[in-house]
Amino acid sequence: MIDNGVFLHNGGMRKDNMIYEIIDNEIKKETFPGIVILVRKKGNIVFQTAAGKRQIYPAPENITPNSVFDLASLTKPLATTITALSVLEKEHISPLLTIGKFIPDLSKETSDVTLHQLFTHTSGLAPGPEIFRLFQEEDDIDQEKALNHLFSLTPTIKPGTQVVYSCTGYMLLTQILERITGGKLPNLFTDLVISPGSISGLTFKPRMESDNIVATEYCPWRKRWIKGEVHDENAFCFNGVGGNAGLFGHASSVLELLSLFRDGGVLNGIQILSEESVRLMTSNQTPGFSPKRAYGFLMQDKGSMAGPDFSPNAFGHTGFTGTSVWIDPDRELEFVILTNRVHFGRNTNSDKIKSFRKRIHSALVREFSSTRY
Repeated sequence: MIDNGVFLHNGGMRKDNMIYEIIDNEIKKETFPGIVILVRKKGNIVFQTAAGKRQIYPAPENITPNSVFDLASLTKPLATTITALSVLEKEHISPLLTIGKFIPDLSKETSDVTLHQLFTHTSGLAPGPEIFRLFQEEDDIDQEKALNHLFSLTPTIKPGTQVVYSCTGYMLLTQILERITGGKLPNLFTDLVISPGSISGLTFKPRMESDNIVATEYCPWRKRWIKGEVHDENAFCFNGVGGNAGLFGHASSVLELLSLFRDGGVLNGIQILSEESVRLMTSNQTPGFSPKRAYGFLMQDKGSMAGPDFSPNAFGHTGFTGTSVWIDPDRELEFVILTNRVHFGRNTNSDKIKSFRKRIHSALVREFSSTRY
């Protein structure tokens, strides 16, 4: 048994429970060096564990429940989408508008893509813009060149015909927000969500000197271990803020933000989003397509990355670094699972993390669907 786990006792779970067995085995198999899990049921935290290491290289450090993770693509729903919908509400902008209205120097094909298609990954734009490949090393980064490249990209599939996961789309969405408001995403996120919602612990570009940040991996392009700066190279080319990635946080801050979806857009008594915007983020907005997508989030579907045991109305998201959140509103269950699976190399355990996610979510759902909790 991993010896630095923390468990909030509720309902008599034994230490030989399958959940702990799964975690221990995956750490031993080097699926990830460390993990933090939080589970909330009906508004109450019923399970918390922190196990393993915050990093193995270049020197081992233990993980804690408050260790700060690179949340990777959890940025899309938790920061970019929430902020974007708040802006659209305030400016009375329909998500059905085409993006050429906001960025005039796009190609005709790209100009006709709608905001709705960016939110739902139906824009047809490439999964990744591969911006960092324009620069031999980080000292060569030219943000104007990076932006011109992003704006030059065109759909590879006819927009509105398929769901194709696209970081490119969310990077464009971030540029649109900046043009609408004149502000940068981190400031908008703080001003529209974090400050009024009284949330701490979620940030872009955390203080590098913090000793509780989880290391991701050694980056051959940057030629160093990555800790406290965004793992995603494309987001890094935009000063660490791409809209596709860049958000950092610990498990409790992520779980606190998820309250917004349980409480109709309200955080700590303040209305952050309208109920209509919450509906767009928590229900299927791509009927007839698979996988099912809401704005920002993925809906429970066949072959779900979270396994088969969630209710049909469940929604969530994963992050490349090894993070995930899932919410099952029918069971009033919320899950935050944070790992740094890329620490051993991004290509060494991609199959392991996919398998782990299905097994751990199934075990958690079965355990906490019990009437004991």
